[in-house]
Amino acid sequence: MIPGPANIIGCPFCGGKKELMSLVSGNTFGGTVWSDTRRHYPMLPEVSPIQKCPHCGKYFFMEQAIRDHSNDVLSECRSFGELGTLNYTELKEAKEQMQHLTLTKMQRWIINHQLFMAYNDEFRRTINASACKPSEQEMLVFESTVKELLDGIDTSADYDLFHAELLRETGRFEEAMEILKQHSSSDDVWVVEAMLRHIDDKDTLPFLLIENGNMIN
Repeated sequence: MIPGPANIIGCPFCGGKKELMSLVSGNTFGGTVWSDTRRHYPMLPEVSPIQKCPHCGKYFFMEQAIRDHSNDVLSECRSFGELGTLNYTELKEAKEQMQHLTLTKMQRWIINHQLFMAYNDEFRRTINASACKPSEQEMLVFESTVKELLDGIDTSADYDLFHAELLRETGRFEEAMEILKQHSSSDDVWVVEAMLRHIDDKDTLPFLLIENGNMIN
């Protein structure tokens, strides 16, 4: 991994500047991938698609950021770790702030997808599953987020695996199994087989598919 010059963005609300990491090159070696599409590549970190302004505290999508290339001193700075990653609480705040805005279909998908994975990080991911239990209100957040994701899925595109995963994680095992049976790609048979095993076990938790670059059997 070779970091590039810091990417300087401006908040669309207050104009405050923020430095984010950029890469000259990276790779997926040693990656970890979960069934809910959470992924971590140590040598290919990803900047969050939703950012929080460090000045005014408001949230915005990366495409809304103000781009200013006039400050050559700042643009030559190296940024080795600022990704703007948001945790579950921050993503809930972001969604609430954006609730009354006119968002595109893709923007709504992004914020719900990020919130879905962050909820799993907080309450359901296997390595943290015993850390804390969600309240009834938090479970309602999860259910409504999954419903919005399911409503937004393009059934004509290749979203079968994620569609089935959403159904599996909410206990709709028969529906998930039907979608997996119709999945036609032979490239990810191992993923389908893993998901079917967890369906057979009536397991609703996200599970590891790849750990440290190795497929989980």
